[in-house]
Amino acid sequence: MTFEKILSSTDDAKTGWESLAEIADSEELRFNNARETGERKMAELESKFAGSNFALSFRGFAKNCHEKSDDCINAAAERMAQLAEGDDDEISVVMHSRRAGISGGRWYSNGELGTGEYIFETLGSKCSPANIGRLETIARTIPSSDYVRFENMRMDAYRIENIVIAGRSFIHDCAPEAHRLIEAMIDYYDARESDEVDEKRENLSRLLSELREKHGAGYTDPHEKYIFDLDNYDKTAGAFSGDPVGGLLRKDPEADAIYDGDKGDVRAIDVLRRLKEDMEPVPLEAPKTKISELNEAFERLGQVSVNEETGELRIEVDDLAEVLGAINRHLMSVQGQRELFPSTIQAVAYTDRLSAAALRNISKKDWQEIAFDPVFKEIVRFAQLTMSGGYSEDEFEGIYARFIAKAGEAFGEDSIDDEKVADAFEIIQSRTLDNSRTVASEFSDNPYLGYLSAAVWSGNLTHELIGLKEKYSS
Repeated sequence: MTFEKILSSTDDAKTGWESLAEIADSEELRFNNARETGERKMAELESKFAGSNFALSFRGFAKNCHEKSDDCINAAAERMAQLAEGDDDEISVVMHSRRAGISGGRWYSNGELGTGEYIFETLGSKCSPANIGRLETIARTIPSSDYVRFENMRMDAYRIENIVIAGRSFIHDCAPEAHRLIEAMIDYYDARESDEVDEKRENLSRLLSELREKHGAGYTDPHEKYIFDLDNYDKTAGAFSGDPVGGLLRKDPEADAIYDGDKGDVRAIDVLRRLKEDMEPVPLEAPKTKISELNEAFERLGQVSVNEETGELRIEVDDLAEVLGAINRHLMSVQGQRELFPSTIQAVAYTDRLSAAALRNISKKDWQEIAFDPVFKEIVRFAQLTMSGGYSEDEFEGIYARFIAKAGEAFGEDSIDDEKVADAFEIIQSRTLDNSRTVASEFSDNPYLGYLSAAVWSGNLTHELIGLKEKYSS
């Protein structure tokens, strides 16, 4: 066909580019329609349940949701409505807190999520390793999705306002990484009689500047007026007065029932320590989930003890057999389905913490032989299911078989070659790095969430799996 004929034919037939544009327009239209329908549905819910925060949290979620599809928006709205009818604990923060999301909608950047938006995001997301890894990483930066802890944070924020902080809004606004500021304040106070006090003060100052630059919001309050004066930390905290913004007023019996701190005279530093505990990104207790088999496994495991000197969890790899089996089976069974709950992500984060602690504590003998331990295999499978670009049973089994074969080469008649053991772990290391990079790219591609990309392999199971190659090799 001549060039002239091609040009003339465009009047009678659509080009491929036009078809693609039509598809994109159609997808955007469906998304916008779903968002408008969802907003109306959430407004109706909010009017039905006094003291809730469905509409504003949904609006922030729809603005910043990761998957721009009508399926995601519809699933989040429909599942939220179903859970609301049963006053389900999974959504208690949205159901009962008047400012459940990022400052009740007063501020948010593209991609950032507060607690309310995060709950919607979880309900709308498909179960996939990449989504789970992304949601778990976000969950480590926001105030708890547990209602009791969430409200205790708010009530304690009032008690330290104008004593060690200038304003409570960075806590009330669900500002990301608020727990980091609280931890740095406590570290500074605890170093007050040591040679490290100046260093801790400088760390606190740098962190405050960092959080202001990244997130703005309540971090911009003039905290310097109070935060660096160590005498303020020993002052008596404000009187317990509930949460007027959240709706739990001083005379509200629900506030008295929910608040589990000392309502009498306590020091500001003691309130800060409570805040740190409530803001712990991954609590030391197993969550209650919708997965009965996993709940039973957590119950049989019991409360994991903590080394008081180091703060490390005392747990062995083989202790995790039932928990890993239960959570892995569940995650494999719901792949591709919109079946995630906040408690599912909490369970993943808790299991990740336990698994990382178990690997951190292994002896050299365990390190040499762990490739042949079926529980370790389930740890590696769990990592693939919760922090990667995808899960394929055949692919996983093939890679693990190669790992076992390589590890077997280290065993001679009278000795074990540690360098060959390390070479075998290079297979796990390489795979884990590739997996974590996939999830990290979900954040690094967004200028507002780039700071989370490094968190994907920091202080977690991913970090421990990457480090196994060098753990005992020369």
